[in-house]
Formats: sequence, C-alpha cells, structure tokens
Amino acid sequence: MSKLVGIAYCSSSTGFSFDEIDGILQVSHRNNARDGLTGALVYDNKTFLQWLEGDEVAIRDVFERISGDSRHTDIKLLTVRRLEDRWFPDWSMTAAVTESQTLRGLKLMPHISLSGFAPHAWSESDVTTFMTSLSDYLTRRPAAKSERLHAKVEPRKPAADPMASLDRCLRRDV
Repeated sequence: MSKLVGIAYCSSSTGFSFDEIDGILQVSHRNNARDGLTGALVYDNKTFLQWLEGDEVAIRDVFERISGDSRHTDIKLLTVRRLEDRWFPDWSMTAAVTESQTLRGLKLMPHISLSGFAPHAWSESDVTTFMTSLSDYLTRRPAAKSERLHAKVEPRKPAADPMASLDRCLRRDV
C-alpha cells in the first residue's frame, strides 16, 4: 500500500496572464479528483506556492507533469512529508490568488510578510507553518497534521532537476 505524502513546491510564472489561472484551477480540480489528490495553490501573478497531497505514486506523476510545464520556471521542491491525514481533505485544489501581487489579505502567519510574497526564500518550517495555518483557516480544525521526516530535506539548494529532488525524498521512505 502506498503512503500518504504531501509536498510543497514554489515556482515562478513564465509570463502567462492572470486570467489563465482559472483554466489551471479547472484542470487541476478535474485531474486531482481523478487521481485522489488534494491541496492548495497560492499565486500572486508571478509566484506559485502549491501544496499537493495524496498517494506517493500520484504525487510523483503530477509533480513530473508540473516540472515539465513551460508555464513554470525556477521550480523548487520545498518539503516532502509523510501525512497521517490530509491537510486539505475537502479541496481537490483550493486557491488564494491576487492580481495585485500581494497577499496582505491572507494574514495567517505574523512572522512571514506576505506583502512581499517570496516562498523561494522560505525555510521548510516556514512552508509547513504557512500550509498548516492555511489548512486550519479553511477547515477550522486545528490539529497535528504530519510527522516530520527523520532525514533532513534540503530545499534551499537550487536543483537543476526538481523531479530528482522528489525522487530522492521519496526513496528516503517518506
């Protein structure tokens, strides 16, 4: 039986229009429902931060598609975690998007300034805290949501191949 895992990655947009995000979300809803994935997408018209959760095989497949998508550049795998339960169980893909390039309305964590949304510089702890706070906000169910990996994930080193980073983490028995 495959394990339930969650990953967070960020990337930069390659300049598609803000209006295209609706199309991305529609496709994500359909594909994620089919593949048993749930998650959240935060986008500020230049940077994506996405949390995906599900079966590790499905996670690997969708991350491979994302890594090959020409609408993304600077893809950085931020964390891979084993999950006891889903953080976004009711969301095939929920989204927080803003055309003004700021996320000031999403005040989930006082120590991270969302007015200068820059998840490429966030630590693994920042990403985890942000996503669990978003989950708690959306589901109103504060609870412990994951088990920290025993092997350290090193998300701050730029990887030429984001799929290789995911495969390394999954081989560590996430």
